[in-house]
Amino acid sequence: MTRIKYFLVMLIMAACQPASPAATPFAATIPPSQGAVSAAQVATAVPTANPLPSRTPTLPPTATFTPSRTPTITPSPTATLTATDTLTPTNTLSPTPVPTSTPIASATPTNPADDPNNTPVPTWTPPPPDPSVQIADHYMLRRPIADGGANWVARTYAYGSNSGGLQVHHGVDMVNPTGTPILAAADGTVIYAGSDSGVMYGPQNSYYGNLVVIQHNFSSPDGQPVFTLYGHMDRVEVQTGQQVSQGDRIGVVGGTGVAFGPHLHFEVRAGDPGSFSATRNPELWIYPYRGYGTLAGRVTDAAGTVLYSAPLQVKSSELTRYPTTYADSSVNPDPVFGENFVLGDLPANYYEVSLTENGRVRFRKLIYVYPNRTTWVDIVLN
Repeated sequence: MTRIKYFLVMLIMAACQPASPAATPFAATIPPSQGAVSAAQVATAVPTANPLPSRTPTLPPTATFTPSRTPTITPSPTATLTATDTLTPTNTLSPTPVPTSTPIASATPTNPADDPNNTPVPTWTPPPPDPSVQIADHYMLRRPIADGGANWVARTYAYGSNSGGLQVHHGVDMVNPTGTPILAAADGTVIYAGSDSGVMYGPQNSYYGNLVVIQHNFSSPDGQPVFTLYGHMDRVEVQTGQQVSQGDRIGVVGGTGVAFGPHLHFEVRAGDPGSFSATRNPELWIYPYRGYGTLAGRVTDAAGTVLYSAPLQVKSSELTRYPTTYADSSVNPDPVFGENFVLGDLPANYYEVSLTENGRVRFRKLIYVYPNRTTWVDIVLN
């Protein structure tokens, strides 16, 4: 009997011993409040090391906003602001908006408001016309690149600028791949088509490479004949003496002559077509995109002296641009405007125009750039 009791005690003690660790899979202890352990939890293996951090940081999402078109400041056509105006923050990492609407095919109307194809459909109410910022436009030219190409002016080397120490620019550039079709900007007669290796249209021979020069059927506001020049062509497709209509194909984009890559160099000349010093700013002649406008002005000191290479900032709730005044007097102001800076392809909106020198704000003014016309601003430094 004693032996039977002994064996019973031993069996009970053996049943109370834990099983061998190698025989039981790992399972985390679950607090009573969380209930029983699921089969999935029991089968989950324990990590043997801390995971490595991701090499690609996760950036916070980019903030987006819908710019308000309703200004918080009523602009004065003459007053210079003395305090910083409140503008909706601009996301400087976003690319500059590029006009996508089709340029005007006909430049016959002298008043953009008369052209139904060029009348914007506003979603907000602009200010009434301000006679103090309006002058007579002479938009007589269409954009010279065919639909589908880049038809806006490159801001890195605008008319009258000397970007990066380059020669003062007597035209505007439209950067496009080689072979992009080039169109006549208005009706006229081709007075030269070919290479300038044997005839000088620039400061030296072989400056524009293959080029076309067209005399148009209208005059400048001061009564001089008007010509357009198309430079750096890869191929010329018209002949000297040929009559062309606005929109006719005259050649294709290239990089001949003195050019850094393929692009169209486009000029407007008045008076003498062969004179490098007879140019005018093309942005005062090319019709704006639908709903866009042009800003032009003159920067002078308090004594009325015109200032060259003066840096400006033009800022709206949607974009910021940094034009400069003409680098020197080698380019001509328009006889109607008398400007020393022009900034085209601006969506109609309110803009803060300012000039800062050595950390000091010398001019600041809130203006409205009207669509389909040129808006003028006088900048007199304090």
